[in-house]
Amino acid sequence: MSGKYKRLGYNTILVFIGNLGSKLIGFIMLPFYTAWLSVADYGVTDIITIYSTLLLSIVSCCIADAIFIFPNGEKKQKQKEYFSSGVFFLLVSLLVLFALFYLANMYFLNSGSSNSFSQYVWEIYWMIVATFAQQYMLQFSRGIGKIKIYAISGVVLTAFTAGLAFLLIPKYGVNGFILSQILAFTIAASYTFIFSGAYSYLTVSSIKLKACREMLHYSMPLIPNGIMWWLVSALNRPIIEHYSDMESVGIFAVANRFPSLVSIIFTVFMYSWQVSVIEEFKKEGYKEFYNNVLRVIFLLLTLCSCFLAIFSESLVTIMLDDKFIEAWKLIPILSVAILFSSLSGFVGANFSATRESKLYFYSSIWGAVASVVFSFALIPTLHLYGAALAVVLSHAVSAIARIKYSWKHVHITQPYVYGAMLLINVLVIFTVLYIGELWIRVLVLLFLFVSLLVINISIIAEAKVGCYKLINKFYKGKT
Repeated sequence: MSGKYKRLGYNTILVFIGNLGSKLIGFIMLPFYTAWLSVADYGVTDIITIYSTLLLSIVSCCIADAIFIFPNGEKKQKQKEYFSSGVFFLLVSLLVLFALFYLANMYFLNSGSSNSFSQYVWEIYWMIVATFAQQYMLQFSRGIGKIKIYAISGVVLTAFTAGLAFLLIPKYGVNGFILSQILAFTIAASYTFIFSGAYSYLTVSSIKLKACREMLHYSMPLIPNGIMWWLVSALNRPIIEHYSDMESVGIFAVANRFPSLVSIIFTVFMYSWQVSVIEEFKKEGYKEFYNNVLRVIFLLLTLCSCFLAIFSESLVTIMLDDKFIEAWKLIPILSVAILFSSLSGFVGANFSATRESKLYFYSSIWGAVASVVFSFALIPTLHLYGAALAVVLSHAVSAIARIKYSWKHVHITQPYVYGAMLLINVLVIFTVLYIGELWIRVLVLLFLFVSLLVINISIIAEAKVGCYKLINKFYKGKT
């Protein structure tokens, strides 16, 4: 059992280094972004990112996910075939997209149509190109075992994102933001391509239709999944823009940044968790391993969600420009969505181990339908609160669906404990938003946190024993 946890920990540390900075840079730079950009301009940058994310999964057919899976453990010649075939497919796809964007731009100019997409159509295109280049190179380097290059590439991306932001955004505003993102992704992709040795895997003779077909057979079912997750996480932005204005989009986008911080850290863990699931899935003891990790992760996520709710107003006041102050009221609600989205990702790793990528799609359909229904039902009447509630409910539906589909492979033990933790989280949020008296709020919160620790006393004790064993092992190794 110890080897499983050791590999998980080692992979987590390296992937943590590679991803944390690049994922967190948007949050770290938030005080500067909100100072340099107006509320409406920040909304524009958010919605442009959302459009590029949606189109990226469609145009690329999610082949970046396949380029991590298929070269793993293969001989170099086979790895060359996968890498070269994927690059060829993507060049063709991007040329087709260029033609479509050219036609769309001509239509917008002739019709006089004006919205966030039509105004920034070419910026969105180059954002797609640069983002995909970085993702593809990064996933391939991980697939061939170049984890250290993977980690350093994340540091490179972080440094250039921050540096270029300071150079370009104060002078050029929205355009400076987009340009800094495109350049940073391009530089990071170039670094990975060169230092991982990926260039040695790229040859015309290695382009094989069979290799391309294999990867697309795996990745294409992920396209609808990507669209579904876009509907769950991002559909609210165009609806908010339609029923309100771009300033409301900016407020919601800023509020969403804080819970997303937890999601980013969890995503880093998920990269290594996916590797561990693939390695351990068919081995004896997987069910116990799975449930132990899930219990600890859900407890940590619940604590993070509760702390975000309690300190949301203080965080916004300290970090953001005064014009974004209203965002704090949405953070406690959105923090619950992170619990469900993280649970979905954790459970969904089983589908990667069984290569049942279609189950990502099936489970995401439920979340997408819920997002469409709840967004159109709640946003027109409850506005930003409706958008936040719609996100929570849609992620909850998706998580429940994934648990149902994965049940045939592994059961979640003691589900009532997770229900109790979720209830405590909701009560914390209610306390923060609706109890004004400070002393009453403090007493309620203390009671809720004690309750949270009591129902998890067994797993906390087990984790404590595990930590002692690791410390003793380290100490003995030193002596």
